[in-house]
Amino acid sequence: MNSKVSRLVAVAMGATLTVTAISSANACTRAFMNTYPGYMISARNLDFFGPVDPSLVITPKGVKHTGSDGPGAKQWETRYGSVVIYADGVFPMDGMNEKGLAGHTQYYTNGKQVQANNQDKPELESRAWLSYLLDNYATVDEAVKGLQDVRLVAKKLAIDYASDTKHIALEDVTGDSAIIEIDNGKVNIYHNRQYRVMTNPPSYDRQLENLKKYQGVNGNPLPGTQSAEDRFVRASIGVKNIPQPDNKAQAQGFILSVMNNAAFPINYPDASDPMVKAVTDAYAKYSKNPEENKGTATYWTTIADLSHGEYHFKSVFAPSEVMVKLKEINFSVGQPVKRIDHLQNYAQQGWQGNVLQYATAS
Repeated sequence: MNSKVSRLVAVAMGATLTVTAISSANACTRAFMNTYPGYMISARNLDFFGPVDPSLVITPKGVKHTGSDGPGAKQWETRYGSVVIYADGVFPMDGMNEKGLAGHTQYYTNGKQVQANNQDKPELESRAWLSYLLDNYATVDEAVKGLQDVRLVAKKLAIDYASDTKHIALEDVTGDSAIIEIDNGKVNIYHNRQYRVMTNPPSYDRQLENLKKYQGVNGNPLPGTQSAEDRFVRASIGVKNIPQPDNKAQAQGFILSVMNNAAFPINYPDASDPMVKAVTDAYAKYSKNPEENKGTATYWTTIADLSHGEYHFKSVFAPSEVMVKLKEINFSVGQPVKRIDHLQNYAQQGWQGNVLQYATAS
């Protein structure tokens, strides 16, 4: 993140250097290709100092959930089955459900990350945001309306990934999209199929305003840094210019090309950068596998092919990706929750292609 953006974020957060650093070292990108019927595909990058020991968790219908540890927690049973990536095995951060709704949590903070209104509504802590949305809703519109029935509370977990500084991107198989952010206690929802990209602070309205400077042939040249603003611009223009794919493989490859243009190469910025050191010191103590932390990088990328019911995972530890097909999963009531732990190491396990066979009951 450049110095100007760092100062702006620090002022907005009232933060110390350590907190400000997270916006650089915990920097992710989501992009959604929704312009071609039959090819509704989203993707996200996980940018951090380590892979956060991701697990692929398969949740069937009928599983009971609680939205917080307090007495006023939101309670529900899974209505739709889903496949979700969990950080450190406990924090759901990215996934899609059987109806073609996908969701992604990424780093974001702008003031107090606890919803000020909806005081009479049941609480939904950040560890349950994504599960609640994917478990209960089939479309973005339904999910946005469903947020009126809860109170969002960002809460930190003792894991090597920031769980309490997040915003949410949602998209569905119709091409609809929404971005949900908490700005100093106020929940702001940007709901429009044109909102195809999400990165990190500043707020979404400021990201959209900044993007205007890069429209048209005579606009400014594409910015090339790893700041949230620059990645937002590159991904927005990239996804806008994707050509008509001829088939599923092309469509998935096209969205991946956009994500690659927003990615962090391995160990950049390197460990000597004070911002990287600050966030690493803050979270590395929780790492289950510290030997896998190879410096700041895009450690993995997911592709949610909503039109074809596929969920792909690409690790920086491998030259190829793996996937699961949701139509092959039995999501019926009574089925066990299944998981594939340490998914980042699929290449070291010799796994290729469809890895559903390696999912085991929790």
